[in-house]
Amino acid sequence: MRQRSERIYNILKENQLIALLSPLNVTDCVTAYEVLSPMGIILEIAFRTQAALEGIRAILQKYPDALVLAGTVLTRKQASDAIQSGVAGIVSPDYFQDVVACCVEQDVLCVPGGHGDVGKQLVQKADLYECGLDQLRTDTPYQWIFKLFPSVTNSVSYIDLSKAWKSVYKELQLVYTGGISLSNLEEIVQHDPTGFYCGSALTKHIENPAKMHEEAQKWKEIIQKQKNKV
Repeated sequence: MRQRSERIYNILKENQLIALLSPLNVTDCVTAYEVLSPMGIILEIAFRTQAALEGIRAILQKYPDALVLAGTVLTRKQASDAIQSGVAGIVSPDYFQDVVACCVEQDVLCVPGGHGDVGKQLVQKADLYECGLDQLRTDTPYQWIFKLFPSVTNSVSYIDLSKAWKSVYKELQLVYTGGISLSNLEEIVQHDPTGFYCGSALTKHIENPAKMHEEAQKWKEIIQKQKNKV
């Protein structure tokens, strides 16, 4: 499982985009993967519907080497089911100790989220790997990660939290999700050029693959624009 986590993390480091899908059916999962994966965009399938687990299985059955994230994972059982189905990483909206433990036991990328508990989840991971924080960061960089969720609401932006976290946890990798769209993506990329940016807007046109591709291309262009400045 470690190899899958390392591979998906390397792709994320290169392309920085995650497309969140809350699937209405299994077919949507396969369609989203087929459109977005060739663009270097990682698909996160949210456990918000009954189609999620079967959708993940359908992708991996058709494409055994596919790298997919399971999202909105709340329990150890969900994490275990997703890992057994072949996902390369687990993403949660909060810090759930049982989910972190399940992932570390299988050496699978784990991304808890929220506005706190950054250090708690890193310390738990280090304890389970029986190493220090510095070693966790250098030996398993795919576990040196946290999700800022929500990043933006209608009235408040939380993206400045990342500066405080990174001042304590050197080189912490952050996933920005919740309220991310084309209208604010450029601002967030400028704030943290190394971040991973996740949005359901990338799959909002799931019924029209060509339009979904067009939306995704706009997100990629914003990322590339920032890279060109470096």
